[in-house]
Order: sequence, then structure tokens, then C-alpha cells
Amino acid sequence: MIFEEVAPDDPRAVELYRAHTRRGAEALGIPALEPTTVSSDLEPPDGLLLLATLDGEPVAIGGVRDLAGPTAELKAMYVAPSARRQGIGRRLLVRLEKIAASRGCVAARLDTLTALGPAIALYESQGYKRIADYNESPHADLWFERALG
Repeated sequence: MIFEEVAPDDPRAVELYRAHTRRGAEALGIPALEPTTVSSDLEPPDGLLLLATLDGEPVAIGGVRDLAGPTAELKAMYVAPSARRQGIGRRLLVRLEKIAASRGCVAARLDTLTALGPAIALYESQGYKRIADYNESPHADLWFERALG
């Protein structure tokens, strides 16, 4: 598997992000959007977006951005259904945490949906603890944090 930093409008990343937003919309029971870019807050210098490819095929995305203080937020983590259950999500999560730590962050936060059980299991297995809502996202109902390092 190869990780590469890409722009939020990279067509490979956008296609995975669309699948990510469709999955979230389905879980929330709302109409899905068809974004033309991944979140602009994942652009350098305050953020970045990783694309994972396996045998040349895009299989996962995930981003990290700086929050106020020494905390990072992990965003838009998604693994294509064809690539699940191969440890890709865990490898992506660890890579994003390392990037956040290298930027001086001492904690990472993220949000998700209760309906995404496998994602929750991954986060909890990596030491993430449930916290109060920190971002008022209308597309989340669970929030997590983990100390880095």
C-alpha cells in the first residue's frame, strides 16, 4: 500500500469522499451530497489529505487538520468496501496520528456516527475515548479523543 498526500480536489480522493458522504447520509437518513472536493480545511499549511492506493487503485482517504492548541482533528476517514478487513483503516489512522504528532500535536480528536460500528471499534481499539461534542457537526453523534505519543 502506498500513501500519498493529495490536494482536496484530486479526482481519486473526491470519488472516495463521495462514497464516504453517501454512507454517512444513508446512516443519517438524509439526502446525499455529491461534493466536488474534499473539505478545504485539509489543505496545507493547516491540514493535509492522504490517499492510500493498493496495486495502483485508490482504496482509502483520510485527513488531519490542526485545531486550536496542540490538538489535531482527523477527518474524512474512509476505506472502500472492496479493501475493508485488510488493516488499511488501522494503518491510515496510525499514519494520520504520526503526522499530527510530527506537527506538535499532543492529542487527536475525531467524530463519527453510531451507525458506523466497525469504525468505532477501530477507534476504541486504538485507545480513543468518547468525549463531549467538540465541533457541533450535524453529521456526527459520537466524538472521540486520544493522547498522542
